[in-house]
Amino acid sequence: MSAPNERVVLAERGARGTYAVVLDDEAMVVEGVALLGCRRVPHLRVYGLERAGAWLWVGVSPMAIALGGEDVPSEQLARVEAALRARVGALPDGAGRLARFDARRSVRLRFPWLTAALGLAFVLVFAFAPGTHETLRFATNLLLLVALGLLAEPWLGSLRTLASGAAALLAASALPGDGIGLVLAPLAPALGWAGVLAFARLRREPVLGVRFRSALDGGALLVVALGAHALSLASGGAGLLLAGLAGFGIGPLLLRGWQEGSVPRLH
Repeated sequence: MSAPNERVVLAERGARGTYAVVLDDEAMVVEGVALLGCRRVPHLRVYGLERAGAWLWVGVSPMAIALGGEDVPSEQLARVEAALRARVGALPDGAGRLARFDARRSVRLRFPWLTAALGLAFVLVFAFAPGTHETLRFATNLLLLVALGLLAEPWLGSLRTLASGAAALLAASALPGDGIGLVLAPLAPALGWAGVLAFARLRREPVLGVRFRSALDGGALLVVALGAHALSLASGGAGLLLAGLAGFGIGPLLLRGWQEGSVPRLH
């Protein structure tokens, strides 16, 4: 028996209209989305649900949908979650889908102290190092370091980020010769972090929270750009390749027990 259509009003926003969610047997329609108007999401595309503060994150590829806000009552989000779970559960493989929903964990975010400190340290070393003139190349590499750090550290924490970055730097310096040099040095930890994130996405996907998986999917283009940039370098490419492989290789060790302090999904 099909469930009746349900419309849950999340908030009345004056001139911006009504912010609401309509659910039927096949899809969820979000009304009143800024700049988008309405968005329709088939239930078959939903891979998870995650509550975080004043938001309900609905996992769909390539980017999750965030429902809620400070003006949305918590009980309204609970109604949407319960209704969506009921309709997903009514699908032919609904029980298995709900079990996969519940296997996902919500990781508490951390402030990226290490990324900020490492970025500042590289700037100071470059500024006072003698004979360094490749400012534009260094700035590009440093920007990639900061971008990957902001993607990785809030989810992995400072200790795991530090360990993977250090392993990547050691791997990049392992080849005989002059090493990767100061200008390319920021790329080594960045590639190490990219390796750990790639391992998490490929090997730990069933337990990744909706927000983390969405962040990884959204950051995939950044990781590809970083890899392409490293491969395009005339020198140091082999060492940087080792850095990325080191990050991927240390992933199983770093992520062992990683989610022990995570938040179970509540429903």
